[in-house]
Amino acid sequence: MTLYELLKNHQNRKRIEEIVHVFFEEEFGYLISKIKLHHHLPFHKRIQARIAREKAIDHQVRLRKAFERLGPTFVKLGQLLSLRPDLVPPEFLTEFEKMQDQVPSFPFSVAKTILESELKKPLNKIFTSFDQKPIASASMAQVYKARIGKEIVAVKVQRPGIEQTIKEDIEIMYQIVELLEHHIPDFKEYALKNTVHEFEKWTIKELNFGIEAHYAQQIANNFKGSKILKIPKVYSGYTTSKVLTTEFLDGIPLHNIEEIRKKKINLTKVIRNGYYVILKQVFVDGFFHADPHPGNILVLKDGRIGLIDFGILGHFDKKLRRYALDLFYSFVNNEPEKAVDIILQTNPQSDIDKEAFLKDVRDIFEQLHYSSSKDLLVGTFIKETLTTAYKHRIEIPTDFVLYGRTLAIVEGLALRYQPDFPFYRVTREILTELVTPQFLAREAYDRTKSKLSKYQDVISNFPETALEIMEKAKKFKMNVDIDDADVRNITSELERSSGNLSLGFIIAALIISSALIMLAGKPSSFYWSGFSLAGILGLWLVHRTIFLKARKAE
Repeated sequence: MTLYELLKNHQNRKRIEEIVHVFFEEEFGYLISKIKLHHHLPFHKRIQARIAREKAIDHQVRLRKAFERLGPTFVKLGQLLSLRPDLVPPEFLTEFEKMQDQVPSFPFSVAKTILESELKKPLNKIFTSFDQKPIASASMAQVYKARIGKEIVAVKVQRPGIEQTIKEDIEIMYQIVELLEHHIPDFKEYALKNTVHEFEKWTIKELNFGIEAHYAQQIANNFKGSKILKIPKVYSGYTTSKVLTTEFLDGIPLHNIEEIRKKKINLTKVIRNGYYVILKQVFVDGFFHADPHPGNILVLKDGRIGLIDFGILGHFDKKLRRYALDLFYSFVNNEPEKAVDIILQTNPQSDIDKEAFLKDVRDIFEQLHYSSSKDLLVGTFIKETLTTAYKHRIEIPTDFVLYGRTLAIVEGLALRYQPDFPFYRVTREILTELVTPQFLAREAYDRTKSKLSKYQDVISNFPETALEIMEKAKKFKMNVDIDDADVRNITSELERSSGNLSLGFIIAALIISSALIMLAGKPSSFYWSGFSLAGILGLWLVHRTIFLKARKAE
């Protein structure tokens, strides 16, 4: 939709005028004039807009205030940007983390209408009781306390009209970005369209409470039987895209440290458990809560942690999960070159000056020399490294950035509430618990299985590919003059290649079978024999492919 088409709609025109007025009042008048939107201002304000004035307040503070004044969509944008240290300068990041919703709560009568419309029954037929005063209110929803039979539940109700408001605001954002890039070419460097597109994807997902319910259930499944984490049960029959009903967790928010101490709950144990939960989600499950701020973490009466609000989650496929673990270990073991290689593997198309990037990463790693092992904050270093990658124009997968930020947040929370928390020791303990020989064997098995599948595809497609080549050769009547010695060399090469491929399959089969024996918990002599034989055959394969070929070349 073009700006002209947007302006034809009276409601959109009023909204654009409101946006222009707010940005003008927050002293961005010069920018408004530059992108030719000043005609939406009264004449005397247009004159002011053309005058660049000395600003008494920092621009990041003024931008945060403008976003807050413009309501839910812009507040959500600011909150999303606060999650992206790879896109946003540090001073803006800090300011956006202060972003607050400034929306009045909507009346209970409106919530009642939404609930009855979504759940297709009168409210008194759905819930045994329902508190009319919300226990939480935000830009997108309000949360109420209710009962289903004897069970206490939390009922999240979407704000009326919020979906339409957000979609219209996003259309306007796209047009503003287009004007910025057209009139101020420097803005093209910041990939603003991609940022708005990513914001649109996240927000449309967050508007569908059914997706949030699915996320909560998936994390609950990953921690089934856990003695340290509680995920609220989802009441699927009472949940729709606009209503989410979950078990009510009666806990103390993590930021209420005084209350936690008053209840004589072991804070060190709580923080250690919270750190374990995040590391398991990232490195083992590949599915993690990406917004673990203190309001979303509850400490329950029995000392367990309760997690709520599953609107923003990170997701790793097996490859990214492996990269994440390898990057983590590169900091623990102080290996900057390895860290650079891993980051570049996440985006092999990156065309950058690797030496310059490595130099900047080494500067970050240098801090490790001046940190005691007790003070080693791996998440903070990872976050800083990913930010440096963005400065070198390396596009990092969003979930990988969320991973670095999530670790940094958890470390920050631990330090805020327990400054002497022994990170290095606890990190090694947790990784020893999580990254077991069985875990590594399963990872090796999955990787080998994946490679075998690719080789199988190549082999099964080979006859068709060869036939196609022959047909093309026949069609174009290609004349090939090959010397008899060349034919013998080709034959020999084909025989050696097929032998190598067969040997490769045998090695892969030995690795897989040994890994399965390890997973089954059989005596170590069984699987180590398989691994040893695979190693010997691997060396022989190297000898066949490299040394014999080199000898022939001589």
